[in-house]
Amino acid sequence: MTADTVQAHPSFDPVRYTRQASRAFSRGRTRFRDAFVDVYTAVLALGTIAALAVGLVLALREQVAQAWNVGSGRTLVAPPSFSLPDGAAAAVLVFAALATVMVIARKLGPAAVSGPEGYWWLGLPLERRPMVAGRLVRRLLLVWAGTAVLYLPFGFVMDLETSFRGQVLAAATFGMAAVCAVLLAGLQQARLSPQSAAERRRGMLPGLLVLALLSLATVRVAAGSWALALTILSVTGALGLLVFSRLDRIPGRELIRGGAVSGHTGAAVYLMDLNEVGRALSAEPDGVASDRAARWYARGGRTPFGALLRADTAAFLRTRGLWVRPVLVLAVLVVVLLAGGTQPPLVQLGMMAVAVFAVVPALGAVARQTAIMPGLDMLLPLPPAIVRLSRMVLPAGALALWTAVLCAVLMLLGAGDPSLIALGALAGVGFGASAVRGAYRVQPDWTAPPIDTPFGPMPSAQAGSMVRGFDTTLLALVPLLLGLFLGYVPGVLLLAQAGFSAVCVLVVMYSRP
Repeated sequence: MTADTVQAHPSFDPVRYTRQASRAFSRGRTRFRDAFVDVYTAVLALGTIAALAVGLVLALREQVAQAWNVGSGRTLVAPPSFSLPDGAAAAVLVFAALATVMVIARKLGPAAVSGPEGYWWLGLPLERRPMVAGRLVRRLLLVWAGTAVLYLPFGFVMDLETSFRGQVLAAATFGMAAVCAVLLAGLQQARLSPQSAAERRRGMLPGLLVLALLSLATVRVAAGSWALALTILSVTGALGLLVFSRLDRIPGRELIRGGAVSGHTGAAVYLMDLNEVGRALSAEPDGVASDRAARWYARGGRTPFGALLRADTAAFLRTRGLWVRPVLVLAVLVVVLLAGGTQPPLVQLGMMAVAVFAVVPALGAVARQTAIMPGLDMLLPLPPAIVRLSRMVLPAGALALWTAVLCAVLMLLGAGDPSLIALGALAGVGFGASAVRGAYRVQPDWTAPPIDTPFGPMPSAQAGSMVRGFDTTLLALVPLLLGLFLGYVPGVLLLAQAGFSAVCVLVVMYSRP
């Protein structure tokens, strides 16, 4: 076959053909009833939560109206008497975002190769820089564009007293700071000697110091400081040159590891599996070794439930880094509330809700690991409801403690009376049940044809699966936010919180496996 003959045939696009064939197959095989039931279930769950919230507010409408009419200057947490620099709250949030970018970039590589490239090409006497540089540049561009776009609503919400041009300049500068965070992760990756977990954490301290300076500079750029923007651009260029000069020094095992984690995470995001995203980005299961815990676990239990609870307790306590996110989120929330000035109550309640939604999945790490193989739970001589109750005990206790500490701190800052601590402890029980409910999300049925959506084909029952965990978290959060808004806890609100948390526990225990 000659070259002219090959060029005469029209080009074939396999990606386009596959999408068209999948869309045609879905339209011919998907039943409207299945799609309607899935959407109806999700809407009904959210509507039920909204109805309960409205009913609770109406039951306390006099107290809510009194708290609402106290005055426009009312805040849940009053600003401190000592003066803080302007933009301190924004600087703390920017630093937290940059630190998160650096940690995630270190887990994903940032320099990485795919499996075939790693196993076939890294062993050959070839220069690695051209193989790795293209993918790293694309990642840096995506990080800059994504973080710059996400910063814009954050800047306007924080009300940094600047013009639209200043907000755009600050967004572009924040994108460059995020690129610096990725490049700092690349410098850590280029170290030749293998490092332990403690050495890796110590190696991140210089990078965190650099990110702290970048966060302060980013906030000042919003006021129109072009000199700081050019300085951050220069720092980004210098770090880029340093990282690209060391790309050939990155060990092959590190490139393969980054490619494996990146592929795992990308597949989990594409399949919209939040639990698998957490597993892909989680650290290796190197639990804390303890002879005392081993002897305590070896004692066993008098009943099957006691033995299972003992095993879950040992696994929960030996999980490394379980309290890192809750402690950091609590510290960031308190600093932002103190440094943010006279924020409206609804803004402060929104920040507390975001903090709760960020902490709840972190304490469901053990449940996510056990949910990988649900068939093992069926082998236990216990009903499925009792097995899930055992999975809930430790997350519920930990989240009850965390929420009680949060409410105690808010009480010391003038948000209400000591009754908020009891309300927070009861809400934590519902949050613990939500963590387990989110860990045991129903897997989509991949044998069924996908459903056409504006964002592409979506597997059946995935919409309802994505809501699991968030729905019960919102249900347990409503009375807590209402009590924080009032500043005290009426008896009916305490009973409602206990009832809502009990409903969350029962939903997890008796939900369909």
